[in-house]
Amino acid sequence: MRDTIAAIKARCGVEVNPYFTALEDGTMTRDDFVETQIQFLFAVVFFSRPMAVLAGRMPRPEQRLSLLENVGDEHGDGNLSLSHERTFLALLARFGVTPAEIDRRALWPEVRAFNTVLGGLCMNDDCYTGLAALGMIEDLFAGISSRIGRAIVARRWLTRDDLVHYSTHEVLDVSHAEGFYRVVEAPSAAHPRHAYQVAQGLELGAYVFLRMYEDLFRARSRRAFREVRGPHSLAEGWHLEGV
Repeated sequence: MRDTIAAIKARCGVEVNPYFTALEDGTMTRDDFVETQIQFLFAVVFFSRPMAVLAGRMPRPEQRLSLLENVGDEHGDGNLSLSHERTFLALLARFGVTPAEIDRRALWPEVRAFNTVLGGLCMNDDCYTGLAALGMIEDLFAGISSRIGRAIVARRWLTRDDLVHYSTHEVLDVSHAEGFYRVVEAPSAAHPRHAYQVAQGLELGAYVFLRMYEDLFRARSRRAFREVRGPHSLAEGWHLEGV
């Protein structure tokens, strides 16, 4: 399984994804970066919900622990000021984005597709497939967080001391991914059916996560046509009350 993980990460090509290459070579503007990061907030807000659903489907308590620990981390272990939603809002605030501005943004279909895939996967697909996909997403996001953080500082948009969210996740998500991988490693080695389910999840996780970034990059110039006023949908999970 570890060889499969390494092969997928080498093949998926984070370093050639147009979102990250444009961010690093200076061709992505600050406005485009901020606009796509506002959209990424909706993925951050949604991410813990599929994990919670999958935890409820796992038959054994030892299989639930990594999921439940991750869900707890997403919610700041009960301190919502440290939740991932709030730390990402803090990052956006340092770019000058207010909650009122976020509320005017419609959810782009590129992010809705990512959220919907995770929701359907964790509710309806094989449990080991869901766990492997979540593990791959966490694994990739650790490296992506480091890459984005370095680019933000290099572009002089923020200082390293001003970075929040990404500076945490480049470390935290390594352990999150490892927790998911440990749960599926033994079943993957024990039976071909489980090995197939795990491999499917690893491939799917890499595909949908990196595809979202690629699609956000392609959609960045269409943002002016995607603003709405009024209530948001359940897929966004975005509500101003209590923020």
